Amino acid sequence: MNSMITIPREALAELLRSAGSPLTPEQYVASLPAVNIVKKYASRARASAWSKNVLIVVAVLSVVCLPFNFDLEDLILTVGLCVVTFFECRVHRYFCEGHPNGPSLGFRNQSLFAAAILVYGLYHAFLPARVQVPEELREFADASTLATMQSMTLVAYLIIGIVGGVSQFCLAWYYRAAQEPPRA
Repeated sequence: MNSMITIPREALAELLRSAGSPLTPEQYVASLPAVNIVKKYASRARASAWSKNVLIVVAVLSVVCLPFNFDLEDLILTVGLCVVTFFECRVHRYFCEGHPNGPSLGFRNQSLFAAAILVYGLYHAFLPARVQVPEELREFADASTLATMQSMTLVAYLIIGIVGGVSQFCLAWYYRAAQEPPRA
């Protein structure tokens, strides 16, 4: 069925009057969201569904694993993941319902998540004390192998920070692109 059903101006004016609306038909039509905005919301709802489901899995795994290696950093990461997951569920619901706050909430949520991933990756990459080779491996490796392992760990954290942060920031801008332009 066509989402834009045509109706004569006089019939729309009568409907608005009978509903007690002070709007003219032209004002009412101007207040409706653009058709392409509705189409954009559907694609953003699909993207946020994928993001929401991945975040739920990661947050549940984080909560389950927290008691086995409990420290302050793991607690902060778990709480942060749960908060991001909560808001991503709201973003998904907003896009499904066509709520106008969906793009801005999604942008803020994913931008903060991108910044957190970037800070996490850079923190671990450039803080040499944090990049440690486990004691079990130290006795089997010589100095050059240990240096290679530490540099590979540094590169891995850089990749996590940069690729993870950039990809989440791209998702944030994708959400924001669905925002309705201001009316003149």
